[in-house]
Amino acid sequence: MATKIVKSFQSEGGFSVKEATIIDENRHVIDAASVKVQDGANTRTFKKEYIVHASLNDATTSAEMTPTHTVAADRIVFVTGFMLGTWKGYPVGSFNVGANDPIVTVTLANHGLSQGDSITIEFQSPYLSSNGSFTVASVVDLNTFTFTTTNPLNVNNPIVGAFLEVTSYPLNWEQAIKIESAVLSDTLQQLTIAAQSKTVVKDSTPPGQTWNVDAIINNTTKVLTFTPSVTGNKLQLRGNGIRWSGKVEIVFTERNY
Repeated sequence: MATKIVKSFQSEGGFSVKEATIIDENRHVIDAASVKVQDGANTRTFKKEYIVHASLNDATTSAEMTPTHTVAADRIVFVTGFMLGTWKGYPVGSFNVGANDPIVTVTLANHGLSQGDSITIEFQSPYLSSNGSFTVASVVDLNTFTFTTTNPLNVNNPIVGAFLEVTSYPLNWEQAIKIESAVLSDTLQQLTIAAQSKTVVKDSTPPGQTWNVDAIINNTTKVLTFTPSVTGNKLQLRGNGIRWSGKVEIVFTERNY
């Protein structure tokens, strides 16, 4: 039988950690938390890629994406992130209506509607029986419009600040943003963002909501990450809020060498 020479660290079945395959038998890296590439001739510099996530809702309108990346003292970090936010839901407006009055006044920032447009409305309990399609009766301004129901929602009392969904808008919304930044760390490990560039690749967000993502540093935890945020109308009469995911690439080097 021929003698088989086994090379250092050779594994014919791949490589695993705690029974989870990290490199398969075809030499694909899978299920790795991050990938770090380092130049053997320049150990002061390396490259790392990983995926970050965060979720936003009415209670959490801003959050640090995880995982974060710790920055040691006296470093320069070049960061590129491609972020995608997705949300499944209909725009939520607030409305007022007088007692025994069929005219409903809706506040929905940047609604984009015109007089005569057909809209589909879903009221919240206890007004579900009034759900249906209506015609925009008037456009008061960019943020306010009216329509008329067949019957008054409440004969005896006015309704102030209740919510409805305009289901004639699309259900699915996305925003994509590319961010490039340079982060500096001094000898005391104080972090600063030296430069940042942001490009909105796609902006399909619901009327009344403003989505954003920024590269940030946290000098308490000494990390860099990204923070998505949302402002404006309510999100969650249905759905699970905005889900953000991002691909991050870092080039990390010593500041002085």
